[in-house]
Amino acid sequence: MSTLLLKRRLLITIFLLLTTGYLQAHSGPLNQIALKACDVKSRSQSCQYEAGHQSLYIGTCQYMSEVLMCVRNQPIQKIEANNNESTTEEHKHD
Repeated sequence: MSTLLLKRRLLITIFLLLTTGYLQAHSGPLNQIALKACDVKSRSQSCQYEAGHQSLYIGTCQYMSEVLMCVRNQPIQKIEANNNESTTEEHKHD
């Protein structure tokens, strides 16, 4: 095989690996938490939820693929580890 063909295959493989990682980063459990944050809310109402690593996501409830979920519209905020609120749940919902 020519060197050019090998380089091309390598670039395609790297691109596919990076794309797959990106797609996986935007799916999974976090989306379920974002859905639950808008369970009893309507479109455009404010929402927030706590994700792993003490991160607070703040946004509004918006329709995504015909379901209402919390869409972040502010920077992710770090939650202080020494706050007075203690919870046994890993995630909190607004």
